[in-house]
Amino acid sequence: GYAVRGESVQNNETCLMFVTTGVLLRMLEEDKDLESVTHVLVDEVHERTVENDFLLLTLRDLTDRIEDGKSQRQHPLRVCLMSATMDS
Repeated sequence: GYAVRGESVQNNETCLMFVTTGVLLRMLEEDKDLESVTHVLVDEVHERTVENDFLLLTLRDLTDRIEDGKSQRQHPLRVCLMSATMDS
């Protein structure tokens, strides 16, 4: 499935969601531990924007809380950062 500003396509059988940075940040507002998410892949991390930097900081804080046992998550969260450039 996918979710972009104002449009979401998913159902009960959806296993993989493609979302924008803004949609993921809104998901974090509603569920600070991202309980329904097992993996987060962030592409184009070399593109420095306020929104992307805030997402990375929020994900770092979440993974720190999980490691410290301060999160309600029942399973680990895997975070993968990707970039197609070597110049970052």
